[in-house]
Amino acid sequence: MNKWTRLGIVGVMLVVAVLALVGAVWWSNGRAQETITPALALPTPPVVNVSELDTLLPPDSIQAIDDPQFEAASQALDMASEERVIGIEINGEARAYPLTILGSHEIVNDVVGGESLAVTWCPLCYSALVFSRQVDDRPLTFGVSGQLLQNTLIMFDRETGSLWSQLYGGAIDGELNGRPLAVFPSVLTTWEAWLAQHPEGQVLSKQLTCDQFECGTYASNPRGSYAVDPYASYYLSSDEGVVSRQIPRDDFSASPKERVLGVRLEGAARAYPFTVLSEQRVINDEIAGVPVLIWFDPATQTGAAYRREVDGRILTFQSDTDDLAYVRDVESNSRWNGASGEGENGRYHGARLTPLISTPAFEFGWTSYFPESDLYGGALQ
Repeated sequence: MNKWTRLGIVGVMLVVAVLALVGAVWWSNGRAQETITPALALPTPPVVNVSELDTLLPPDSIQAIDDPQFEAASQALDMASEERVIGIEINGEARAYPLTILGSHEIVNDVVGGESLAVTWCPLCYSALVFSRQVDDRPLTFGVSGQLLQNTLIMFDRETGSLWSQLYGGAIDGELNGRPLAVFPSVLTTWEAWLAQHPEGQVLSKQLTCDQFECGTYASNPRGSYAVDPYASYYLSSDEGVVSRQIPRDDFSASPKERVLGVRLEGAARAYPFTVLSEQRVINDEIAGVPVLIWFDPATQTGAAYRREVDGRILTFQSDTDDLAYVRDVESNSRWNGASGEGENGRYHGARLTPLISTPAFEFGWTSYFPESDLYGGALQ
């Protein structure tokens, strides 16, 4: 073998090694982008006068689920297609939590995709939020305090006994007073819609949870076998929670149980009524100088909020005429999944829109916590 042949072989080997290294870095970065689900920081909760809390029940009278039992989504034959669930996907692991179970328990302490989290549901104000339980390098375990603030869920942690507001997402009393939690993106949607997106996912099992909490006893589940949402009649009533309060209306509607998608960003807050979203479906907005996308599927009453900026470029979105579950950006005509914010084809295939902290809620619940919030579209009729 002559010198030039040897040099050629060495050169080829160097090129292959460099390409392999570059490929490994690209693959690793790609996997990181695909699998890591960041938690979103919440602001410090405001100071709350704990004398304003209403005590209805002793702590843990409504029992949180600390050892959740799941089954494969494809095997959940007792789930109705229109049944509503809180859905999450964290680090590639997808799970759904039926409101028929959460109505009786309100909190599920879980570990999903390696993250300790609390799935929380306030049936009185129709608000769903999923929090990281990690505070000061330790996971907390949350329970239902039996207390309310403005008719909304107040949690407590069993490690310090501190009280936490669900809508503020922070501690309002106790050792950890003033500490905020981080939020994981979630979606409140129908079982059919969630299953179509996550056929390989898991769902909190009605039967296994029923076995765990001995369905039929008042303390655990007075409604029986989680076949129906225990608050179904309340949702249809004119009642604003269970404690009478004079709630400021300002330019909000005379229909306090109008459902809204509330968004908090850079110290500002805005509420998007479902009645407006059902007509507009896709809204290109700006909050506190930040370009925002609001997506809504009227068929499933599902909404989400994102920053509409990708790689420094502000995008403009419109509904996909073929499927309302998707949107397209005007600039590249790429197709995006409205529920996940993931680009599914075109220039932005594989990219993800940055989710914003958004909260589905009854208008009276959102207004009582964020009276400074404005209402997209003006006052409702």
